[in-house]
Amino acid sequence: MFNNLAVCQAVLNALPDATFLKDEQQRVVFLNRKACELFGKSPGEMLGHSPLAGLDDKLVDIITERDRYVLETGEDVEYEHQMLNRNNGQTSMMVRCSRIIFHDVPYVLVSLNDITILRESEAQTRYLAYHDILTGLHNRTALYEQLNQVVVPGVGKHAGGLLLLMDLDGFKNINDTYGHQAGDFVLCEFARRLQGVAPEASLVARMGGDEFSLLTDNPLASAQAEELCRRIVNLTQTPFTLTGASPFVTVSVGVTVITEAVITAGELLRKADAALYEAKRQGKNVHCFYSESLDASLSSKRRMEKALANALSSGRDITCAYQPLIRAADNHIIGVEALARWHDEELGEISPVQFVPLAEETGLIIPLGKFILRQACREMLRWGDLSLSVNVSPIQLRDGGFARMVLALLAELRFPPERLELELTETAIMNSDANSKHQLVLLREAGVRISLDDFGTGYSSLSLLKDIVVDSVKIDRSFVQFVTQLKDTAAIVTAVSHLGVKLNLEVIAEGVETPEQQQFLVDAGCTQLQGFLFSKPLSEEKLGQLLGDISRSSQRGGDSEREIKG
Repeated sequence: MFNNLAVCQAVLNALPDATFLKDEQQRVVFLNRKACELFGKSPGEMLGHSPLAGLDDKLVDIITERDRYVLETGEDVEYEHQMLNRNNGQTSMMVRCSRIIFHDVPYVLVSLNDITILRESEAQTRYLAYHDILTGLHNRTALYEQLNQVVVPGVGKHAGGLLLLMDLDGFKNINDTYGHQAGDFVLCEFARRLQGVAPEASLVARMGGDEFSLLTDNPLASAQAEELCRRIVNLTQTPFTLTGASPFVTVSVGVTVITEAVITAGELLRKADAALYEAKRQGKNVHCFYSESLDASLSSKRRMEKALANALSSGRDITCAYQPLIRAADNHIIGVEALARWHDEELGEISPVQFVPLAEETGLIIPLGKFILRQACREMLRWGDLSLSVNVSPIQLRDGGFARMVLALLAELRFPPERLELELTETAIMNSDANSKHQLVLLREAGVRISLDDFGTGYSSLSLLKDIVVDSVKIDRSFVQFVTQLKDTAAIVTAVSHLGVKLNLEVIAEGVETPEQQQFLVDAGCTQLQGFLFSKPLSEEKLGQLLGDISRSSQRGGDSEREIKG
């Protein structure tokens, strides 16, 4: 016969986590070898004593209260706890407590899992996601996220602040003449100088290439704003000294003042970009403030707004293009993403980069979003085995009737909710209020899936995933394009993929253009792929032809699934 106590001790010792049993007086009555190693004590020193000895009184009260809750309710408790290790360093512990009853006496079973390496890895990945690898400045992602915070309704703390966009004039000549290493030196040196003149608490970012930005956190008086711009322009007056050469570049600066009337990040960027364009038009090496009078596109913008409103009211000219989603395991088409397209008889083909921000700025995004959802559901209804992904704007999510509209439209068209996936950016969800989050809950309860778009660009979504349940995460193309070239980018993509797999989420990589990227993403754990390697966005007719051709080819080969060659 086995000795029950010996068996229990052997089982506990085999567990990878530090595990021990406490009675109602917080005394240890049973523990495993890992627990002894963690606390640096022998079983004799631990048994009959409280493991809380020596801890801060406030912390002891918190742990005691949680233990009391477990003992009284029988519900499990899980929480993270920071503690000092034997080297006086900080250790992150995941604490799990459960109630166990022996002979009508309740005990608390505690397990401690050291997650320090995981937390350090997450912190490093967050840093890489928000910073430019070359200069150490924040990156485009960090700026976009901060801009979206600026335009949150009712916040207004940045009103009077500035958004500056900068471009190094003549930088291409440095790369062509002295090589990319010299160009990298100039970029890093300019970044250092820019940080030196930036107001306190400003966000300084490298947008990519030789483009930089600066977002001030506090309002600046007109004279202060002018002085800041002059100091930035003067940054390049001192030559950038290279070995055997002193190349000379200048900087052009476009500025827009943030007002409470601005409702989208796209509008802020458009205005700053218009000012930057004017600075370059004036001969470069100057700064220029945005004003309605200098916005050369203002009249065409108004014309475009009117044409878009007419297109939506008439139901003409706006169509959907569909880009296939590929199952990574076998290259089969399992769904499509619907993308808005607009061709106006007078204005011609208009890019979504132009008309979607315009729609957000003017409020037309609400009818536009509904129009695209209706058309995509109607056109994809016949392809019953394919999922349909549709993008949702932050402004749509703020609409109090969004969930009701979606579900009513699906019921009207008899489109199964399980086939629909709504793609929302991390910022759209983070800036949503309680009512908007409730709408997402209603949609998921009805069967609609939720996808977190551009996931790699906002790694703070780790905490977001605890508050809002999603079904998939989508890795942004800005990461995918460099996975086979930059180690840090590859690390981010791999980390996001592994996180998604652990959370039982579909991990989708967009912007796949080469077989090498495809192989890396498959190895990293991505479950779905999308990009020009497989197919560009197609009209409904061409999508039907593609699916028909694949279906006929598969039937001849004895396979009924839709496989597309990468």
